[in-house]
Amino acid sequence: MKSKLVILLLLLSSFCLATELPLYAKWQSLNSMYYDTLQSGKELSWDEAYRAEFGISRMAFRNMDFALAVETEQFFDEARLRLKSFRIGYQTDELYLQAGSTEHGYGFGYAMDQYPDLESGFAAYSYQPMRLNSLGIGHNFTPNLMLRLDLGGNKHNQASGLVTLAWSEENDFLIFSQDFRVMDNHWRTPVSISAIELSQSWPKIALDGTFALSLLPEWEATEAHFDIYSQAELQVSPVQSSRVALGAVYKKQNYAARETQQVHLRFVQDFGRFSLIPLSNLHIIDSEKLWQHRLMAKYYFAENPSNIGVYYDYSYFAAHQPRHTFGLALDFEFDARDFNAGL
Repeated sequence: MKSKLVILLLLLSSFCLATELPLYAKWQSLNSMYYDTLQSGKELSWDEAYRAEFGISRMAFRNMDFALAVETEQFFDEARLRLKSFRIGYQTDELYLQAGSTEHGYGFGYAMDQYPDLESGFAAYSYQPMRLNSLGIGHNFTPNLMLRLDLGGNKHNQASGLVTLAWSEENDFLIFSQDFRVMDNHWRTPVSISAIELSQSWPKIALDGTFALSLLPEWEATEAHFDIYSQAELQVSPVQSSRVALGAVYKKQNYAARETQQVHLRFVQDFGRFSLIPLSNLHIIDSEKLWQHRLMAKYYFAENPSNIGVYYDYSYFAAHQPRHTFGLALDFEFDARDFNAGL
């Protein structure tokens, strides 16, 4: 009870100081009702998922900076607050030191994974996610080019080292990374993960891609092998109010499901604050096909990214045994910096 009271007081204090602090808050939820002919005796079901996050995006004073994110997810009937990320850093013109705890992995931020939010669960990363508690040392060769070393790990993956070479300019970036972990997420064996991530945009075209190769040596009962993960998405905007996107995912691993593929096609048409989004997904899981066809409508609140979405989903492994789903998706966001800009 005392801990909950302390948290409440901290929240109230942060809100009172919102005009000075870069405070933000997010809420995402997905409520759905579906009729599934494969569930004999329980064809009609209800499902939900929710996630809330709040924190300080970045606060700087002289050479120091600080960021904090706390979140809660659906845990049966009780919400539990937990630390999502914490960072405190020191920066000079060329050197950056950072200590903290954050999520790490590959396959983050793809739009094809966000229709609707939370449909794919709570994992921020699609491949090799982990908790990285580390000390980071970064060197800026130029304002756009940075080399960084993170040393740390966690009790599950044990010791971990991550080397990152990143180039960025505005919203475009190219990242090369080499990840070493004493314990793989699945196998109790060391793993080396080499990855390339990119994001590139032009006036009417945007391209995002990730490729990761995991090498696992022979270790006790584990045979030497490699896993592959790749994801890419191409979006074309022929006119300002219309967008067409094609996405694909391929994952090969040495345990079930051994091979996973996904092809995603969607069209977005804007009507002022409304968006109409028809899309189709084909999932191939060890040669078994799952089709999903969806029609979604979203309403956005002015310039804020917050929106309300409703959708109908028709999915099936076999066409004569479909699942019909009706859903409500919420994605709300508050940022004190926007509030300050309006004063």
